[in-house]
Amino acid sequence: MKKRIAVAIVSTLLVILSLYAVNAVILGQQKTKQLEISRTLLHYSEDLSQSVALGLKSITTQGCDKTSLDSYRQIKLNNLYFGDIGFIEKGNIVCTAFWGKLATPVPLPAELHKTPRGFLLAQFSRKDFFTGNAAIYNNIIIFTSRYAYDKFTPVTASYSLSATTKDFGRIFFSAAPDLRARSWLHSTLFTLTITQCSAVWDLCVIVKHHDAGLASLPPFIFTFLAIILYFIWVAITLFVFRIHEDRFSLERTLIKAVITNTFSVNYQPIIRIRDQKIVGVEVLSRWRDQKHGDVSPELFIPLIKKIGLYKRYYGNVIGKSLSEIAPLAIKHQLIVSINVGRKEIEDGQFINILRRECLVNNLPLSLMKVELSEKAVSTADILQGFCQELKSLGVKISIDDFGVQNSNLARLSQLEYDEIKIDKSLVDGISEDYKQNIFVIFSDALAKLNKTLVFEGVENETQYRFIADRYPDALIQGWYFSKALTRSELAKRLTGVAP
Repeated sequence: MKKRIAVAIVSTLLVILSLYAVNAVILGQQKTKQLEISRTLLHYSEDLSQSVALGLKSITTQGCDKTSLDSYRQIKLNNLYFGDIGFIEKGNIVCTAFWGKLATPVPLPAELHKTPRGFLLAQFSRKDFFTGNAAIYNNIIIFTSRYAYDKFTPVTASYSLSATTKDFGRIFFSAAPDLRARSWLHSTLFTLTITQCSAVWDLCVIVKHHDAGLASLPPFIFTFLAIILYFIWVAITLFVFRIHEDRFSLERTLIKAVITNTFSVNYQPIIRIRDQKIVGVEVLSRWRDQKHGDVSPELFIPLIKKIGLYKRYYGNVIGKSLSEIAPLAIKHQLIVSINVGRKEIEDGQFINILRRECLVNNLPLSLMKVELSEKAVSTADILQGFCQELKSLGVKISIDDFGVQNSNLARLSQLEYDEIKIDKSLVDGISEDYKQNIFVIFSDALAKLNKTLVFEGVENETQYRFIADRYPDALIQGWYFSKALTRSELAKRLTGVAP
């Protein structure tokens, strides 16, 4: 139940985030169009302001005589932006190009907006005279045509347009759809507003997109998108939860296995080519979990290192393997090989553990062999010191996994070791001509070091015959002769009874 609730909550949050991302993408596309509209409106409004300003400054006549009125009328006819032109005297409009000399002068509005360039802006709302915007300069007033912004109307259902002064106190133009049906939440979440202001005139334009982002999608498409995203995220969340649970469960079970020492040990026979006799075994740790089945060492060993129980783990493996194999090793003079890595080499405890377990099981250290990678530690000094201490105890040393990725012959010359194990990656190349040449070059070079060669991963007759014919004194291991065996299976094999 808790898992279902967690999945539902996480999936819902992820759907919300996904919708937010989709909304951002759609907004980005819509904003491009909105910017184009706002630039067009701003440029148009600037041209209109420029025309009014030039018109006001170009009028040289003053008064309401016939000459002046004729001049006003001519200027008005030449500019479609101008609704009317008039003359102001003592705060009243006394005549205009359209009305002529007024019988009753019209007073200017009480509130006038002064621009930084010295013009006065006025707004009229007298149906018997004029409704709209006007600009004043030196007793001359120009009324903006009510049709000046007709090219921007009617506005679409999604857009609102307006042109104002920079303090937004005077509106020159405004066009908006019916917004009464929209809720406050809808207006807040799905309205994209762009404001651009002129660098020359006291002028700003505002463009609003009221159904921006996801709100621009048809309801059925939005619903379909949300459902699809929800199912996708539920599936992904369940998968992640499953991986986490499996890993957590695996780690928890692994901790218990280390503490209770329930790991099993198998033994990979090492065969001498000359007489095909088993002369040694490589200790291999195995773990079978009730839930996960057989778990690869490549998986559980890194996990053990991660949870901090590796020292206890390898100590248990050494103890268990030597207690099992000691009687057989003594009886048949088998060399017991144990793999070590960086942790064992650098923690300073491995050799003490090995000595103790050999003493407990009466197993001579001369029958022990340590397999190590020459790249296992960061410095050569640590590796050299480790090898010297082992050699002083009579323990044999094998350089493991020697191959294409691990072939520092110069470094090998600085170590005390007894044998070199040729990596399976090179053995696999025997079946291919050009790789076979690489194998021969490597192996011939190593054979000149007068060290025992051990070929890993021998799995077929072709590989065996090629190695046997060329390196008869070498050792081999692999499934061609035997898989890794349990202690009882190994005992049967040593006595000539097939397991």
